[in-house]
Amino acid sequence: MTPPVGGRRWYGRLVTAAFLLLLGSVSGVVSFLLFRDGKGWVLLIALFAGALLWALERLEVKYFGSSAPGWNPLPGFLAPLAIVCLATCAVCLPTLNSYFSGDEFAYIHLFHNPSLSQFLRLFHADLSQGVWGWNAQELRPFYGLFYMLSYSLWGLHPLGYHLSAILVHVLNSLMVFLIAKRVAPGQSGRAGLAALLFAMLPVNSWNVAWANGYLTEGIPTLFYLFAFLCFISYRSTGLSRYLVMSVLAFAAGLLSKETAVTLPVMLVSYDLFRWRVGEHRATGREEPSGSRPWLGLLVTYVPFGLLLLGYLELRRLALPSFLREDSWGSHLHEVVASPAGFWLHSTHVAARFWGLQTFNLQHLLLPYPAPTLGLLLGVIGVWVVSLLRRRAECRRSVGAIVYFGLLWYLISNAPLMMSYLDAHHLYIPSAGLSVAAAFLAMPPGTEICVRAGFIRWLGAAVVVLICACQLWSDNAQWARKAEVTERGTAQLARALVNMPRQTLVIVWFPPDTPFMSMWDENLPYALQEPFRPTDLYSQARLIEPPGTFCCPVPQWWGKTRGVLAAELAGPPEEPVEVELFAWDERSTSFLRRHRALPKELLRACVTKSLGSPAEKMDTIEDAAANRLVDALARLVLESP
Repeated sequence: MTPPVGGRRWYGRLVTAAFLLLLGSVSGVVSFLLFRDGKGWVLLIALFAGALLWALERLEVKYFGSSAPGWNPLPGFLAPLAIVCLATCAVCLPTLNSYFSGDEFAYIHLFHNPSLSQFLRLFHADLSQGVWGWNAQELRPFYGLFYMLSYSLWGLHPLGYHLSAILVHVLNSLMVFLIAKRVAPGQSGRAGLAALLFAMLPVNSWNVAWANGYLTEGIPTLFYLFAFLCFISYRSTGLSRYLVMSVLAFAAGLLSKETAVTLPVMLVSYDLFRWRVGEHRATGREEPSGSRPWLGLLVTYVPFGLLLLGYLELRRLALPSFLREDSWGSHLHEVVASPAGFWLHSTHVAARFWGLQTFNLQHLLLPYPAPTLGLLLGVIGVWVVSLLRRRAECRRSVGAIVYFGLLWYLISNAPLMMSYLDAHHLYIPSAGLSVAAAFLAMPPGTEICVRAGFIRWLGAAVVVLICACQLWSDNAQWARKAEVTERGTAQLARALVNMPRQTLVIVWFPPDTPFMSMWDENLPYALQEPFRPTDLYSQARLIEPPGTFCCPVPQWWGKTRGVLAAELAGPPEEPVEVELFAWDERSTSFLRRHRALPKELLRACVTKSLGSPAEKMDTIEDAAANRLVDALARLVLESP
């Protein structure tokens, strides 16, 4: 199955073109984002830093290249893995005592009484089981299982969850190390650099700083990377046990998160990469004369295909769709109906694709302070130029960069075209990007590593240090936000315990509150079991900003309209006892204020903010919901 020389030459040109397209696209988008944000001068810093590093490399080659042996600061397996473990633990120290937030309240509330029947129910029902007020179409039995195990082990001690998150992140970094090592055996420094980059990437902060991160992304990624590692090990050795482990890991990944459906495509693309670099046999064994190696390739995909089909059918039986096609498949008939429909939806897809890529690049490359970003781009620029000058002898590196930097990224990003934009979704894509960056920095078997080793490793160390400092800063920021959440929920809980039942309580955050994001979807579960001995949320009639409530605005309005109806019933002059908890950013706590307001005044405030009496409005928009809470809070503050 060896491709003919002419075919390989043509394919090599195609890979080189893809490499240049990748570099040009990334450079163009990054430049666009910098100029759009008024930071075009960062490119001048990058140019200066790159020129300085390039000059140092030339000097090293000139004066020490002929005598200096290749330098590998991360020999063997133990040294790089020890450094990855220690570095990861060090930058994650700020998160160890962080409190719970957001999804964690809901899922701990849901799974704090684990049972076998509850776990088995997850195989034929939505994971959330209604805690969000809608069907999320998530078939994730292992996600629920790991939440049950985590609560059984750690209870309400955040330290245990954060230790687990760090451990899983270290294991995923180990997977990245082994993948890079397997793709290009030999010097471990390159694989160690890939693992360090993955461990230190600031975009992964959410997945290690939040207790929910290792369950949402960490464990599914671990299964995904392990399945891929076992598959490429099978291709290299031909040992069946690797194939069996890969299939089992794929099954576990499917039951952990839907993103695992891209793995079969990833495996096929890897075989194409192997064919590109000349590793054309089905396994590491010699094929007998007259055999059909392509048949061995195809047969290997069968268990993965059967598992995928079985999983999709299980989703169809348990949920309304295979892969949420109700949100994207309904437009297919419009696409094929006419050229106008095809063009309209093609432009929508293109706009979505562009928005996704700019969002991803902003969070992957642009979270750093401007001067630091310039230095980072300068170092990467030197690596790119060095590789381009030696691309004839670095074909394997070019192929690896195209595979892990382009194909891996696009395949693992495909599910995000149908999901919401969030940086934590980049966890699996960043694994491939880290391997690609390591091959860019340390191409195997070239003078770039042999003769310019010290300066090249200095540049790599600068990149890792920049990432580590930014990750530390981001983790510290998450820790501060979690501290604010813990203080606020505890204060609110203490007040509700001593408050007369069915008191009208308004929780309010002034506009542009910096840490408002940590309050997303905290209520009502932060005030219910197991976080509180009793259901404090039911002891009062709460009206909170819709963003802090677990469910979408329609469900929030159904609850809030019932609260308003109960309070506004009765004589207009009858007073309503109102407790306002207004967030004060200066003291990072709630300021409490009590008022007795006539029902007539309260009704007038509600009607004015909504533009109509509350009982006549079946639904409201997000803006109207926030306007209502803001108006009620200001009414209490401004009343004498």
